Amino acid sequence: MNPNEKIILNANAAFLSTQGEQRTYLCRFVRAGRISAGSGKPAEIEITPQALQDAVAQGLFEGRAVFVDHAGFLEYPSLRDLVGVSSNAVSIDNGQEVNGQIRFYETPQAQPIVDLLEEFLHDRQAGLAVPDIGLSLVFFPIWEGSSNQSGLRRVVGIQQIESIDLVFQPAADGRLLQSLSRADEFLSSEGEKKMNVDEEKSRLNALPASPAESGAGEQKDISGGQTETGKPVEAEMRQAQDWSQALSESAAAFMIANSGLPQAARDKLAAQTYQTPAQVVNAIEAERKYLASLSDEQVVQIGGTPPRSPSISLGLNGLEQISLALEALIKGVRPAQGVQPLSGIRELYNLLSGDFEMTGLFHPERVYLANVNSSTMSNLVADVLNKVLMQEFQEYPQWWQPFVTQMDFSSLQNVRWVTLGGVGELPTVAEGAAYTELNWDDRYETAPFIKKGGYLGITIEAIDKDDTARLRAAPRALAQAAWLTLGKTISNIFTVNNGEGPALSDGVNLFHASHANLGSTALSLSAWVAARTAMRKQSELNSGERLGFLTAPRYLLVPPDLEVTALQILASSHDYSFALSNGIGPAPINIFSEGETADMRLRSARERVVVVDLWTDTNDWAAVADPRLYPSIGLGFRYGRTPEIYSVSSPTAGLMFSNDVMPVKVRFFFAVGPVDYRGLYKSNVA
Repeated sequence: MNPNEKIILNANAAFLSTQGEQRTYLCRFVRAGRISAGSGKPAEIEITPQALQDAVAQGLFEGRAVFVDHAGFLEYPSLRDLVGVSSNAVSIDNGQEVNGQIRFYETPQAQPIVDLLEEFLHDRQAGLAVPDIGLSLVFFPIWEGSSNQSGLRRVVGIQQIESIDLVFQPAADGRLLQSLSRADEFLSSEGEKKMNVDEEKSRLNALPASPAESGAGEQKDISGGQTETGKPVEAEMRQAQDWSQALSESAAAFMIANSGLPQAARDKLAAQTYQTPAQVVNAIEAERKYLASLSDEQVVQIGGTPPRSPSISLGLNGLEQISLALEALIKGVRPAQGVQPLSGIRELYNLLSGDFEMTGLFHPERVYLANVNSSTMSNLVADVLNKVLMQEFQEYPQWWQPFVTQMDFSSLQNVRWVTLGGVGELPTVAEGAAYTELNWDDRYETAPFIKKGGYLGITIEAIDKDDTARLRAAPRALAQAAWLTLGKTISNIFTVNNGEGPALSDGVNLFHASHANLGSTALSLSAWVAARTAMRKQSELNSGERLGFLTAPRYLLVPPDLEVTALQILASSHDYSFALSNGIGPAPINIFSEGETADMRLRSARERVVVVDLWTDTNDWAAVADPRLYPSIGLGFRYGRTPEIYSVSSPTAGLMFSNDVMPVKVRFFFAVGPVDYRGLYKSNVA
């Protein structure tokens, strides 16, 4: 048996009547004995009276949440379905059943339930048919050590009661669910005789709860009579009065214990006597006002609410709202609804530091927000700048993305771009013959990680001048710097060493005649054909097999000066240069254009032409194979694919201490390098 097993028990629960206000109801939570399955037949589970008695004594039924229906499978109960709370649980007839009260909250979710129950009680009193409405107990049982031969399992204790939920016609086929008793009936504690709820209610209401309620001079002579149970009326009255007093005292004690007042104040209220729940509530409120008046002069009132209030908030806390307001301030927009905007960076500084005199020091006694320390402002600014920087960086054109292979790495070890080869084609395996081992080779190029970065200083003077525009410009400036840095690093692969690129592991520059990927012809359709032919003739490492389509050029890289020429080569339906040289006659079809219409061909050409604005030579151009088929240039990242911003300020050390500057550090780790020369071609035009 699983000790952490949870049972959803639809106990024989019944709503007896409203108690006082319409939002409080007397209920039967559960009955001892063998529970019933959904079919009405007895289930193989029995709850012992001792288990219920112990649960009541331990207060397990007190303050239990009341939800509308159970949470779904693998779901947690939701606050959206919370409508009430249980209280004043008592054990009846030595644990044969547990009765108590349910009080519904004044919430939009609870109001329809209260209306339904009121109509339900009205219909039942009028003798009309009513649906099955009852309570379902969700609890963790303690099972008896062993079960008998019949398979009956006995609950001898309760570890925890999770909730007491409202349900309608609970399905119990194959589940541990007990069908509810009819809501228009009330089972007696002996379980032998049924009694109409309204009759029981009328009988109990006829009994005076106290001499004060019965009224002087209105006492009725009921001595010598007997009730339907055969007990003397006087004994029945005394028993009802005892239970009424016990319930009243228990309810008052529970309300006082959960009032949130100091222990001395709770002890003071507990020593008093109350006739109605309203008197308990009034006494608690009076004590709260008295205690507040003693410390009123020492409480800083902000927005009508004392700071660090013990109340529960289901929305954003103060720091979260300030973070959203700061993000809106930097973006130059209004914050989300319900979030107060910041007037500028100076207001932010004052809120989070308390440094109204601009000394650069943190004054915690002046800060009303919780969980704020000397590094809160710098961390908050860094977090918001980081978020805006990431958005700004992603807005910049990543012109290199089409032809590079991007990867993320888990360490700053040098990146090894590996090229495999030597396999060639797969050999034939004869029927029943053994497989032969394949020979394969590899060669790798190495690229170290580069750390780029710096810091921006937010001075105390800029804060005092409320120079919000300067702070607002920071993310864009940093994003632009990071974009330019990464772009230049990739661009330089094609321009270093007089346009021949970096040296590879074979000791030869990336673009070289021995690599059969270096030309000198100006860009034209015929030059593109020559480059395409050279790239398709590249052979696999150490096997000599032609790679063909794998290394065919997909992207044409040009400086801004050659953009129009490149688009003409890839978008024209015919050889655009033919008419210029021949004057008459139909031009040959351009077999390299893609698309049936001019718009489709131009769109395809724009996707394949990459303009490298950083190239200063107006004539050089390059071609790159599709990286999905043959990777040629690698780009590795560590700590993300966008630059990061960190806070490094301290009020007792560093620039904030010596120079009145709050530094915000930006950092970017990446590695760039060629993977293999076979998917690349460069034309260095003299």
